[in-house]
Amino acid sequence: MYNLKKENTKVEIELSIDPTEWEEGVQKVYEASKSKFNVEGFRKGHAPRKVIEKTFGDGVFFEDTVEYFVNKTINEVLDQNPELEPVAMPTTKFESYTIDKGLKMKILFEIVPDFKLCDYKGQTFKIHDSKVTEGEIEHEIHHLLDDNAKYESVDREVKVGDSVLIDFVGYIDDVAFDGGAGENYPLEIGSHTFIDTFEDQLVGHKKGEVVDVKVTFPENYHAGEFQGKKALFKVTIKDVREKSLPELNDKFIADTTEFETVEEYKKDLTAHIQSMKDNQQDNEIQYVIREYLLKNTNIEIPDSMIERSVTDELNRLTEALKVYNVTVEDYLKQTGSNLENFLKNTRERTLMMIKTRYIYRKLLEENKISLTADEISQIQKVTKDENEIVRRENEALLDKLHAFLKENNKFEIVEE
Repeated sequence: MYNLKKENTKVEIELSIDPTEWEEGVQKVYEASKSKFNVEGFRKGHAPRKVIEKTFGDGVFFEDTVEYFVNKTINEVLDQNPELEPVAMPTTKFESYTIDKGLKMKILFEIVPDFKLCDYKGQTFKIHDSKVTEGEIEHEIHHLLDDNAKYESVDREVKVGDSVLIDFVGYIDDVAFDGGAGENYPLEIGSHTFIDTFEDQLVGHKKGEVVDVKVTFPENYHAGEFQGKKALFKVTIKDVREKSLPELNDKFIADTTEFETVEEYKKDLTAHIQSMKDNQQDNEIQYVIREYLLKNTNIEIPDSMIERSVTDELNRLTEALKVYNVTVEDYLKQTGSNLENFLKNTRERTLMMIKTRYIYRKLLEENKISLTADEISQIQKVTKDENEIVRRENEALLDKLHAFLKENNKFEIVEE
């Protein structure tokens, strides 16, 4: 006999097995396991139960009998309550066992949360426009011209936009540090390739000058030993080169692209940018709807699910770093983090992922969104790999769900 208690995601089964039931259970366990016992004077598997108990002890079948009743009870509970979906292996809490009163214990496990979806139809979401602007087209054209720019040495002071050829040596506390030196390095002034105001301090100087450049490394600099430290760079300007852009005309386009005219190039460029912006807008729509669902749906995720996922991610990172003989702690230090922050961020990210998964699953079920036989068949024609088939099916289902949510809500364009 059992008594089922459920509170949020926690399930507790109070299990009571009377002496008669217990005896029947022990007999079943004996029948299932007697072939494992070698008893002198009997063929293997033919020793009577009493002989086995006398030889190996009265409790020889005890643990297996407890396991038998635990499994039997869990199966009965889940058959009669299909809405209960365990998220981890159950734990047991033994209370008592006597020959006169039988067994008393508890079975504990956590389940997939039961929750109610928020209103997910008829909402209005603000998104950015996907219309291509002239500024975006000109920006891409400038990149093309810039990639084909020519540089000519000039005898004048450095200006923003110039490219300078430099030698440099960096010092911290008057000591040159590893990785802080370079020769014949081409640096475009204004590109912000170097830290702090390094490039700005070269403006106004000329070829042949040695310039003392003073900077401070950012607090979040990738190399932890330099974070927040002041440094002095001795910089020798070896050449100053002025950049000139080519003229945008049909000849330039024909020489540098697959198109023959500026008009053809702009038409294709516009279509390319439009495609990118349409994809960005679709991603934004998915994002704003997902954030709305997460914010407005009250769903409790079992701690065991979160902790198991966090542990798995930490173990994967640990194994990956072993190849390079790097510990997780050292790796996190190099990236400006630590184990405490890593675990905190991983828990938060994992919680959002699990919540999203269950919300999406309920949306699919509630709206009867599924793949047709033809859609499944098309996926199976592409690949025979079972894992890849599952991945593609899940992807196709999500596409259908996103299309459903997009169709059933409204979107307001906001200015940049």
